[in-house]
Parts: sequence; structure tokens; C-alpha cells
Amino acid sequence: MPKLFPFKAITPKSEYASEVCANSAHFNSDEELKAHMRNHPNSFLRLTKNHLLNENIGPISEEFFKNAKAYISQLFDSQVLNTFNDDIFVVYRQSTTEYAHTGVIGLCDIEDYIEGRILKHEHTRPTTESFVSSLMESTQIIGEPLLLSHHHKQSLEDLLRFVIQEPVDLEFHKHGKTHQFWYIESNELVEAMKMEVSSVGNYYIMDGHHRAASVAKLYQEKKADAYRHCLTYLVDSNQLVVNAFHRFVEDDSIQISELMGYLSHRFEVEEIAEYIVHPEGKGEFILICEHGNFRLTLKERQLELDVQELELRVLETFFDVADYRFDDRNSFIAVDEEVQDAIQRAKQPGNYLFMLHPCSFEDVARISDKGEFMPPKSTYVHPKCDSGIVLQSYGV
Repeated sequence: MPKLFPFKAITPKSEYASEVCANSAHFNSDEELKAHMRNHPNSFLRLTKNHLLNENIGPISEEFFKNAKAYISQLFDSQVLNTFNDDIFVVYRQSTTEYAHTGVIGLCDIEDYIEGRILKHEHTRPTTESFVSSLMESTQIIGEPLLLSHHHKQSLEDLLRFVIQEPVDLEFHKHGKTHQFWYIESNELVEAMKMEVSSVGNYYIMDGHHRAASVAKLYQEKKADAYRHCLTYLVDSNQLVVNAFHRFVEDDSIQISELMGYLSHRFEVEEIAEYIVHPEGKGEFILICEHGNFRLTLKERQLELDVQELELRVLETFFDVADYRFDDRNSFIAVDEEVQDAIQRAKQPGNYLFMLHPCSFEDVARISDKGEFMPPKSTYVHPKCDSGIVLQSYGV
């Protein structure tokens, strides 16, 4: 079974935590990102996005990686960061007005990934792997954890509940999230956590496929223990929220009569009220376009996942989307604000929004256990870990 290990965690000091913690998804444009970085010199975005502050360097240039390294050195030199002397676990709770997620941060063993005890469900791109590897190697830091999950284990949940009954060690609020941290330092609790997390069965990657692949690549190249472990946020499957990535297609060459005729051979097609925009269950889709809202119900299932059915039967076959990640007509919609905007845009000529029912953790685990892969952008999972909340010294 895979294991999770305590480590000499690196954390921002309490007075700097909110500033260091960063997520580029919270900004609407590069201009917003640049303004934020200029006003917040400790923001972790200065590691991941520093090229935006200098138009003469690119995101994969030698200068970019030098700047990233200089940023980390500055945080240490100015004592923004604190390194624990002993190996600890960090219990991390992220909450919003809608959800709360509690899990444990430690280090996974990348040997478990290589040997198939930490399971993946997405393909990775070599160019992204190369960038992530270069960034980790040049900065000697991993600043954002893998999000791993596992089948429910009640005794581990009980241990986490026991821990968070104690006073919180660090708490801050940012971008609608509350971040709370408890540091597990006592030998007794460290050993209890090691035992619990090593007996849950396989771990499943829910976010961070490229980071896991990059650490595996570096470890296999260096063949050194300093490259063997990866920062990990391990969350019970009952703490996850798995939402769908919906598909938005822009194609003004499509005749609606042809589309409906095509769909009627493969789906039961029913026109529905305008306010109905979400499928009620597996095998059902909602199409929103200028001609109204339509419920599409599969007549016969050929593939395991709804997203596979939609991409094969509709996007690839009818819209001729050869690679939906790079086709300019196709986009992915997940965040609530984006969904509301997409619903309005879908009412314009030539726009088609396909709303999907979300996959479950069990779907992800089943696909992963079989060594198969889900299409890109199949799941939009919460919690989303920001960068800079907990860091790992890497390759040293």
C-alpha cells in the first residue's frame, strides 16, 4: 500500500501567509496578475508568473527560472518562510460558504506512483512535464501539493476530527476561502497518522498529473532520494466535490435541423423549459442553443463515461472536433460564473452548450484501477489548493 510521510514543512509565517498564498485562476487577465505582483512582492505568483513583469523574457527562458529561484531565496532571506526542525504532518482545512474539505499534507513516495499504487487517469503532455521539472529543479521547491484521494476510511476521518478540535495553528481568509492549519508534531499523533494513511489502499490523483509525472521523471533520472518524494494533500473521497466540465462549441456552419436529425438517432430528444439547465443523472445531457433547451438521453450506452459518449458521438463525429483541447471552436466550462455566462452566450446563433452530469470519485477510481484514461477536462474537483500554502524542499 502507498504511504504518506511527515516532513520538515516550510510554511509562510502567519503575518505573510495571505500574501504568499496565490492562485492565478483568481485573476481575469494578465494585467490583473501583473498589478497584483507589483503590489505584493511576496506573492507566490512571482515564482510561477514572473515573466509577466518583464516582456523581454519568456515563461520557459533561462531568465524566468533564475527569477523564480531568486524569489524563493528572497523569501528565506527576509524570513517570510519558516522551516520546521522536525518532521511533521499538516492537517489542512479549506472552507467556503458552500463546502469544507479537511485532509492531511505530507510527502508521498514517487516509487508508489511508478509501481502503480498511486493511480492516474489522465495523459500528460511532455512540454508541460518539462516545464514543471525545470521549475522544481531550479528552485529546489515544490510549492503546490498533489491532490490525492482514497476510498473512505472512518478511522482516518475520526483522527482528523480529533486533531481539528484543538486550537488552530494558522488561519487566514482570501478570495472567499478560509484556510486553517494544524501542525501535527507529537510523536504519538505522527505515528497514528502514518498508520492510518498507510492502510487506506490505493491513492488516486485528482489534481496534479503533470507534477507527479515530473517528479517521477526527475527521480528516475537522478536516482537520488532527494528527488523521491512529492508534496501531497491527501483527502478522503467523501471530502471531495466533483463537478463536471461542460462543453461549449462555436460553429456557425451548423444547420440546427441537421444537428437535431443526427442527435435523434442516438438520443431521445425532448424540448424542455428554459430554466432547466442541468442533467438529472447519468446518461443525460442538456443542450442549450438559440432554438431552446433540449434534454438528450442516451438510447444505448457504448462507453463507460458520459463525457466519452458526448465526445465520441457528438463532438468528434458530428462537429468534427479532432482534438477538443486545441480546437478553437471548443471550450470547457466549469466554474459557476462561467456557466451562467455560457448559458447566455449559448442563446446566440452558432453557439451550442452541452451540459454534463458530473463523474463521481467511484468513476475515477474504476477507470484508474483498470489502467485506463479519462478524456482531458472530465472532472472539476474541489478543493483546489493554492500555491505557497505549504512548501517542500526538493532535490537538496
